[in-house]
Amino acid sequence: MVYLIGVPLLLILAIFQSSVFSHLALLDGRPDLVLLAVLSWSLAGRHNEAMLLGLIGGLFLDLFSGLPFGSHAIILVFVIYFAASFEGRFWEAHLLLPLSVSLIASLLFHGLEIGTILIMGRSFDFTYVLTRVVLPSTFLNLVLVLPASQFAEGLRARLYPPEVEI
Repeated sequence: MVYLIGVPLLLILAIFQSSVFSHLALLDGRPDLVLLAVLSWSLAGRHNEAMLLGLIGGLFLDLFSGLPFGSHAIILVFVIYFAASFEGRFWEAHLLLPLSVSLIASLLFHGLEIGTILIMGRSFDFTYVLTRVVLPSTFLNLVLVLPASQFAEGLRARLYPPEVEI
């Protein structure tokens, strides 16, 4: 059931991230909507589904980006695998969990994108990219992760209600 909702939602988010949000930028940074969606689903406790959705969402992002096809998919699966390590009873209700995981995941996501660009042999000004793209994008992701994680938690509660014993 989650894939019937998640796959079209990821396609819409990838289109918005590539088109609409490319014109709405803080400096040169933009929010990573697909990253936030799969990260929030992972934080809601559905890690295996989030990894598959990350793979699909990454392929959607690769359709609209200049990076080699499959690179975003691999990066998103790696980032969700990292986020799955923060599972635990203490962290489930903690406010700092989405913020801290989003901070680290955003920096990891952009770091792996920069690594991919370097492997491709393209040159760029690292200081410019860090200060005008990576840090503003990370800030926007931090602002948007709390509503995204609340939405994912509500969706998980509707799709997977807790079992009740009588």
